Amino acid sequence: MSKLNNILKENQELKRELEGILELIKENEIKQKGFKVIEYAFLLSESIEDLAEKPLKYLEEIFEIDRATLFIDREVFNFDREADEINDRVYFVNGKIFKYFFLEKRTYSGMGRANFISEFDVFKEMNSYLISPIIEDGKIIGSLNLYSRDPKKFIETRSTDFVKDLCFKISIALRKLYDSERLSKQMLLDFLTGSFNKLALYDFLERFTNMFKRYKKPFAFVLLDIDNFKWINDNKGHLFGDEFLKSFTSVLQNSFRKADIIGRFGGDEFYLILPEANLEMVKGVSQKVFQVLNEILEEFDLVDKVGVSGGFVLIPDDEINDVDPEAILKLADERLYKAKEKGKMAIIGVNDDIFP
Repeated sequence: MSKLNNILKENQELKRELEGILELIKENEIKQKGFKVIEYAFLLSESIEDLAEKPLKYLEEIFEIDRATLFIDREVFNFDREADEINDRVYFVNGKIFKYFFLEKRTYSGMGRANFISEFDVFKEMNSYLISPIIEDGKIIGSLNLYSRDPKKFIETRSTDFVKDLCFKISIALRKLYDSERLSKQMLLDFLTGSFNKLALYDFLERFTNMFKRYKKPFAFVLLDIDNFKWINDNKGHLFGDEFLKSFTSVLQNSFRKADIIGRFGGDEFYLILPEANLEMVKGVSQKVFQVLNEILEEFDLVDKVGVSGGFVLIPDDEINDVDPEAILKLADERLYKAKEKGKMAIIGVNDDIFP
């Protein structure tokens, strides 16, 4: 009887052990699937904002991490962005920070803040951390930083291979995003002046009209044409004309707000898009355009030889039945030619007001 009891006891212990192993296997399978989801989310992200909103959040949820953040070397990946911090999850920092923290190219885990640098101290409730370098061609280009309120969360971590694998995928995702952004920017830039081109204009107008329809955000659009530009090419040569156009663009870009969009429509025509504009701003912008032109004319010794005409559209002051890019372009173009008919060196705006 005692032998039978021992056999049953041993079987129960074996059963419990097997159940524990099966549970661990099941848990690992779930985490492995979750890891693949996170990898794909990084690789399929279409913007820096996507990285903050999807894969980093998935990482927190699937692996029960209180905060997952991505630090990026701004000198390597100078993405277009409004700030160096995006949604408390993506941070652009000076590359020297990684040299200070990573004495070796390995993953660091720890607790407390004794050996921590201030740039990485972005989670007040942190009691333990796991920080892994993101490496491209042997150079540290960023880091994946994981924070936990649990002081033992990362201290007891036995293997960091999954983090290293993930950081490899992140480096691929960052390079893909950055190269794609650079290619897109090149497609939207004018080859001569470096300003935005006609293709970019339609994208911008679509964006601004949508913002107006959804949130009633005002904006202004102006189409400019350099009067008598043919005289420059005929009398000074096309290379001289190109230099004039480049200088005109450069001074325009340096004279307006960073938020203002300046582009070349084609030939000697340019456009401006001004966010949050009003009638007073339109008047000021018109004066600034003539001021810019006068500076360039003096620089190139062309005073009294060429001028500028333009047409302004102000949304919502201009009552257009359907606010769309085509209607705005059409109205600006009509006003531009009215300005030319009135003797040039004028910009026509709302209610056919003439500036200056």
